Amino acid sequence: MPAWNYLVRRAQQTSESLRRGTQLPRNVSVHTEGFTFSRTEGGKTLFTIHAKSNLGLKGNKGVLEDVDVIVYGSTENEPPKKIRGKNCTYDQETNDFQFNGNVEVQLDEKTFVRSEELIYTHHDKTVVSPQRATVEQLGTTGHADRVEYALENGLLKLTGHVKIQTAERTEIQTDSALFQQKEYWTTMQGAVFIKSPNGWIRGTSGRAELLPETYKPKMITVNGDVTAESQSQSAGELWKVRAGWMEAAISSNGSAERVKTRGNVELEKISGDLHQRLTGGEIDAQFNEQGRAEMIEARQNARMVLGMDQTLESNIIRSNAAGSVQTFDTSVLRLGDSTIQGREFTIQNSEDIVTFDTSRRADLKSGDRLSTADRTSARFDSHTNMLLELVQTGNFQFRDPQYQGRSATARFEDGGAVVILEGSPVVTDSEKRLEAAQIRLNQKENSFTARKDVRIVTKNSDEQVLVKAARAEGNGELMRYAGNVELWRGDAYIKAERLEAVGREKQHMRVHAEGNVQSILQAVRARSDKLDYDDTLGSAHYLGSVHAQKQDMLMESPDVTVRFRDGNVTEITAIDGVKASRAEQRGTGDRAVYDAATDSITLTGKSAQVRDKEHGLVQGARLVMKKNGETVSVESGIGERTLTQHPVTNNKK
Repeated sequence: MPAWNYLVRRAQQTSESLRRGTQLPRNVSVHTEGFTFSRTEGGKTLFTIHAKSNLGLKGNKGVLEDVDVIVYGSTENEPPKKIRGKNCTYDQETNDFQFNGNVEVQLDEKTFVRSEELIYTHHDKTVVSPQRATVEQLGTTGHADRVEYALENGLLKLTGHVKIQTAERTEIQTDSALFQQKEYWTTMQGAVFIKSPNGWIRGTSGRAELLPETYKPKMITVNGDVTAESQSQSAGELWKVRAGWMEAAISSNGSAERVKTRGNVELEKISGDLHQRLTGGEIDAQFNEQGRAEMIEARQNARMVLGMDQTLESNIIRSNAAGSVQTFDTSVLRLGDSTIQGREFTIQNSEDIVTFDTSRRADLKSGDRLSTADRTSARFDSHTNMLLELVQTGNFQFRDPQYQGRSATARFEDGGAVVILEGSPVVTDSEKRLEAAQIRLNQKENSFTARKDVRIVTKNSDEQVLVKAARAEGNGELMRYAGNVELWRGDAYIKAERLEAVGREKQHMRVHAEGNVQSILQAVRARSDKLDYDDTLGSAHYLGSVHAQKQDMLMESPDVTVRFRDGNVTEITAIDGVKASRAEQRGTGDRAVYDAATDSITLTGKSAQVRDKEHGLVQGARLVMKKNGETVSVESGIGERTLTQHPVTNNKK
């Protein structure tokens, strides 16, 4: 009997102890199936716990297995959060939960978090996974060493080795990331790396504005030492970017449709053998649906490398998909040894040719030549940078070591070695001034051609030489003129259909003229078919129907040679049938020689004769006409006769 009473009392004590140990807080309902209870406050359910097993209490914490917890939002519109785990401890004082083993959290109908450990803090309304966790949302999967989620404001934070993969095969890596569901944005901090099928971006931090419902990015911003690459599959173009800041607007298909970059931006484009580089304080770009750049604009000390030894500098540089490049203010283009300075450039860069155009006044320096015009168009070989063609119009001016000049228009050919000037062109060098309707200069051959209304003044002698003609051509030694040619030098004058002049140094000029030649040389006026004048020899040789006159003396012959010294005629020789006259005398012969020292004409030949009114007819082998016709001396040849016929005077009344 005493033993039985002892056992009953022990049983009663044990039963009371168990009842006290399993006592739950007030306002918690308990169901018998499995283990279920809810926590309410002010008539509102805060959370509900479902557990397959209740292992009892450890301290003030309940130990549960195979647990589902539903945490309700602060408003009816806020969806409940569901947490599931293998093991769970519940703090009855703080209402905090700690889950371990195969933990899964459903933050909303689209977002899930999976981890081996998770802590729910009721006071802060936060869910924390201190171990590496996985976040899934609409085909996007994220991994991080630590995950935190704030139930009230919807802020999701991923920390440590963050790696996110989207359904569109985009990968994001960073040290930490924030995702704001309610406000539709996300930020990244530390070693940001974004990779897509077409390229990648690196930076120290980033931010993305998201679309509602899908949470796809509509705007991405990356800061701090930004680098990026993009590959256009359709165009075969590779783009590389370096900047301090980048912003990309994303289209509905996930492609970048607009990109802004700031801070010492460098942009490279590689397409086949073409390698271009663009720099500036700011660079913006627009892309089509295929990812091809439709427009790129660089600002603030912009500089573009179009190819090997090809650069463009301006405050603003804009290019498009067709390869056209534009500037809008002061600009400098360098291609090889050619430099163009001006404003508002348009450049078309193709595989083989670089085309340049500006409608504003510009300077072009190519080698030692500087040219300026109101409008400039040029073509360059994109491989060698050789100037293939250059057209400059409107108040054109140029200068090089050999020539300088001006015209309305200029066209350069043969790598710039040949220039064609039109529109009242004027060209000067150290020796001459050239004017014409059109002038063509060839620097390689040191030659020129001129057409229509040609006027050339040679300046390197005591007496200037002026030539007018319809056409002209020449080089360093020889000048050819054609078409109503006229030449003046001091008192000398030559007119002909064609004329050649050799040598332009003082007293060393040679002239050959043909076609209706008229001349005034050393006080001798002459007409002939041809003329050869030589300063060095001191002679003027006339051929063909020569009509030569010196003061009152006239000679006519097929062939006349005038010799002179120190600017004075010393001798005139006519051959092959001569007519000579002076004063009242008329003479003929096979040959005639005028001697300036004696002021006499000597006629020779079998039929030589002289006739005048006073002396009549005189014939002989050698006749001398002296002193302005005052006397005639007659000399006969061996075996020849002389004949003198005097006029008869009739004095009858």
